[in-house]
Amino acid sequence: MRFNWGKILLVLILIFSIGVLYASNFKNNSRIINKIDVKIIPNSSYFISADSVRNSINKYILISKDSISLSAIEREIDKNTYIEKSQVYMSIGQELNVDVKQKEPIGRVMTADSIFYLDKNSNFMSLSKLKSSNVPVIFGFNEYSDLKYLTVISLMIKKDEFLNKNISQIFIKDDNTIDLKIRGNNTIVEFGNNNRLKDKTQNLKAFYNRAISKNEIDKYKKINLRFENQVVVVKK
Repeated sequence: MRFNWGKILLVLILIFSIGVLYASNFKNNSRIINKIDVKIIPNSSYFISADSVRNSINKYILISKDSISLSAIEREIDKNTYIEKSQVYMSIGQELNVDVKQKEPIGRVMTADSIFYLDKNSNFMSLSKLKSSNVPVIFGFNEYSDLKYLTVISLMIKKDEFLNKNISQIFIKDDNTIDLKIRGNNTIVEFGNNNRLKDKTQNLKAFYNRAISKNEIDKYKKINLRFENQVVVVKK
């Protein structure tokens, strides 16, 4: 019997190449993750540190890469009060990449027994030792408060240049109407219910600018915007 040594050699080389490829892939998948790259967004002000994120998921990196559950890591990270959403993915080598989007605070809620932030999605977040956010302070919040209205008006204050500059406090009243306090004095703006918010804001701006031009804003105790097409004031 004659053997075709050329074909046999080719088959042996092919088997050897497959074995090397499989062994290399197995070794790569079995490596322990030794680096976690954490990116926090926005990257200019952190309520949470990258080290805190790493520490919260350390238990997941002591296993082989092929058995790591990226979704489980994301769920663990998203439990953090400062985090809105995370994305976890693997890169070439032994690196685990973690992209973290922080919550965006729009108000600081003060109750009888706690202080916390309200974010733009009507969620809450703890105060941070790393950063303090300059947002209006909210008083009168309880389990019966209209959280949707509170979020709307807090976000409106944050986005509007005039309101952001001039409103320092938000008061939730028992009937879920809202009062605002003008920064720098004790003038209260009675904003009322969740209606005609744009018109009320325009009326406030017009009245405020007239009062400032006459140096009279400090003379007013209350500015009532609850009535349509008019501003009712009470002097001190």
